[in-house]
Formats: sequence, structure tokens, C-alpha cells
Amino acid sequence: MSNFHTTGSSNGSSSNSSSFVSRRDIRANNTTGALPAINVGSAVRSYSGQFDFEAMLVSLHDLFEHDRQVASQADSARCGICYLHFSLGELHYREEGFYTCSDCERAIGKHSIPMLRQQQK
Repeated sequence: MSNFHTTGSSNGSSSNSSSFVSRRDIRANNTTGALPAINVGSAVRSYSGQFDFEAMLVSLHDLFEHDRQVASQADSARCGICYLHFSLGELHYREEGFYTCSDCERAIGKHSIPMLRQQQK
């Protein structure tokens, strides 16, 4: 038997289930100390543009296929930032002890980036 009994019921047994209030109803309706309800409708992010997932997969497949081809060459090394392989002529060796491709070198600029492990020159 529930401890939550509404007024109007005299003997504790109920032929009408609406005379007892469930604990769930009391918790749901008791706002004392509760956080305010969140409007889920406004929290959902929407994206109006169309994203071509298949095109992204094909692009990544091509990128990694090219990376494997370059990595198999003797005069290649990996960029220490993006980890893609490039021929040594396309890489710049930084004083911090790692190679960078032209895109990562441009992004880093003059900032010093400490590395845990240095690449051999």
C-alpha cells in the first residue's frame, strides 16, 4: 500500500484508483528544489544544408590511398602534425624536431610546438 493517500478515501482500500496518487506523479509535479524544465524543441540542432556523406567517404578513401602510395616510396616522411606522408622535398624540418607539410607549416606559423618524440632528419 502506498503512503501517499489523498483525502476523501476513508478506509485505505480503494475501489477508485484515482483516489491514490502515485509516487511518480508526486515527483513529477513537485518542483521544490527541481531544476527548470528544458525545452527540448529549441535544444535540437538543425542543419539546413545537405551533407553528402558518400562524397566524404570517397574523398577520404582517395586521400588515404594516395597517402599509402607516397608512404611506400623511399624518400618520404610523415608530417608531424597531420600525419600524412609527403616526399622529403615537400616537407620542412622544424627545429623542434619534426617535419611539417606546407599546409601545417602555414597554420603553425612561428609558434613553437613541443613534441614528445622527435623525427629523424
